[in-house]
Amino acid sequence: MDGVESYITVTVVIIGAVGVMIIILNSLHAVVSNRRMYRMMLTCGIDKTKARNPNELLDIDMQDVRRRCRRCPATETCDRWLNGETVPGNDFCPNAARFMAAAEARQCRVTYDPAKRPGRRLDS
Repeated sequence: MDGVESYITVTVVIIGAVGVMIIILNSLHAVVSNRRMYRMMLTCGIDKTKARNPNELLDIDMQDVRRRCRRCPATETCDRWLNGETVPGNDFCPNAARFMAAAEARQCRVTYDPAKRPGRRLDS
């Protein structure tokens, strides 16, 4: 019986470790996704104050926006676009139209001009 109990213990520990790793990876993905979403909001014309507190300051379903961003298949394109490495517009982003509409409706300080720059670096 001691052999079987040790196998069960090892199995439970392995399952627990895998579960913790999945939780950590999902958390990291959420952090990266939220940072990308924040940068896209800034680029689309939403000012920093509203982009930092979108739940309170924007009339957008942020739960849906976050879900779309986390499930987006174009994350590499988004990163390149936000870093100014590509010239085309941000049609790849499922949330860009919402962000630009919110920026126009709120008359934010920053305006989106696709002819001037494709994206905005946070370090500039």
